[in-house]
Amino acid sequence: MTTFEEAQRELEQIVERLERGDAGGEGLTRRRGRGEELYQIRVVKLDALEGRIGELAKSAAEPPA
Repeated sequence: MTTFEEAQRELEQIVERLERGDAGGEGLTRRRGRGEELYQIRVVKLDALEGRIGELAKSAAEPPA
């Protein structure tokens, strides 16, 4: 399973290659597709983390039983 950090690093590498113009037509399409996959991985992981933070904040704000 790809971690958030791994997805971030790979996405940065893809962006660097694209900015340098290191991709031909097929490579560009493939890298763009992979970049979108990595972006979605990051979004899902961030959403899960935000949900967990919300749960923790809610439980911390509740008075002890």
